[in-house]
Amino acid sequence: MKKTLLKNSNMSYKRVNPSVFSSREKFSISHILYAKSDKEQIEEAEQSVSKQKSKKKKIWNTIFFIINLVVVAAILAYQLTQENITSFSELKNLKFYYLAVLFGVFAFIMILDSHRTNCFLRKSGNRSRPFLCYKMCAIGRYYDNITPMSSGGEPSQIFYMSHRGLDASSSISVPMARYVVSQMSWIIVGIVAVICIIVTRVMDISAVLIIGFAGFLVNFFMLSLSLTLSMSKKIGNTLVVKVLRLLQKIRIIKNYEKQYDRVMKVVDGYQKTMKMYAKNKLFFFYTLLVSILIFVLTYTMPYLIYLMFGGTDYNLWGTMLIYCVMIDLGASIIPIPGGTGMNEISFTFVFTAMFPEGTVFWALLFWRFMTYYIYILQGVAIVIYDYAYGNRKYRWLEKKWQLEKESISFQEEQIKKYKREQRKRKNSIK
Repeated sequence: MKKTLLKNSNMSYKRVNPSVFSSREKFSISHILYAKSDKEQIEEAEQSVSKQKSKKKKIWNTIFFIINLVVVAAILAYQLTQENITSFSELKNLKFYYLAVLFGVFAFIMILDSHRTNCFLRKSGNRSRPFLCYKMCAIGRYYDNITPMSSGGEPSQIFYMSHRGLDASSSISVPMARYVVSQMSWIIVGIVAVICIIVTRVMDISAVLIIGFAGFLVNFFMLSLSLTLSMSKKIGNTLVVKVLRLLQKIRIIKNYEKQYDRVMKVVDGYQKTMKMYAKNKLFFFYTLLVSILIFVLTYTMPYLIYLMFGGTDYNLWGTMLIYCVMIDLGASIIPIPGGTGMNEISFTFVFTAMFPEGTVFWALLFWRFMTYYIYILQGVAIVIYDYAYGNRKYRWLEKKWQLEKESISFQEEQIKKYKREQRKRKNSIK
């Protein structure tokens, strides 16, 4: 007979026979067992953010930044041996109005991201707070770019929202919804790119293509697995048990119960998100389309840089977009912040033949700045802003909202009192 693990108050485990419970009781028990309380998730997010601020993490971030600089320097040295690089003084001939377009695209991406997040915030029953949503997106992108496998974004967003007056449920569900929709839209864009490559053979077989396909398969599998686990509790539970048991046998994981609990909590988060935001199909597809547009604009940047450097083939937009999708997918499985190394090498390998001779190195620097460094600078700017002004402003707003609530409560109490007195007068007249 199958047994179920149940935690007691002392955090030890005891065996319980599930057959003694009704179906409704089993459902409730499963939520007690596997659903992480909002308070626990907030605490875990705080721990994750505190780790990012630790001295050890700062040292590692510095090391990764140095690695990034070394990679760029190595590419520069390679370019010097292969061709004559356009000198810095010759860059004055660039079409700099495309640089303004690039910054405009970046600004539009952040507006769309903030708008999407604000939609989730309002859907969760909160007031519209567009500037808070912008800061949350900026903080998330900052931590995504300085942590391996972009693992720091969601915890930092949960932490930030919880310290800006949102209840625990909203602080968790809004970043989770943003993440789920982003992943789905990214895979949709990836599927379109892969189909185009197979049908049109627009990209030759190379290491970049192979790693890109590997990245696509890994991310597609992870998203499919997450959605399967979220939609079917029974299938998901069985699959998780089998996979974790296998990983335990081959000694990849040690503590089965701990890992099982962790996986099922992530699944529960997916379930809550899908239930809360996917009920309204029109709203869900709208946010999905906004997310797809964000990715398309991001992958359009190399084409705009190509035009800035004097490119004249206006039919290259689709090809360059597909190349960028594969570069991004390949870099996603590199366990280094920002896909350092993979992004630079892939860009140089893929686009050298497309850009005017001697300009691909400068194009690489512009591209990495607009898709990587600018988000780090933006995140640092938000941290400085909050330290200098934003935190004090929030404390003032918190007091203002509290006074507004008290004022509304006072008005409602006065109206109730007035109505009671009116009823007493009418009764006395009668």
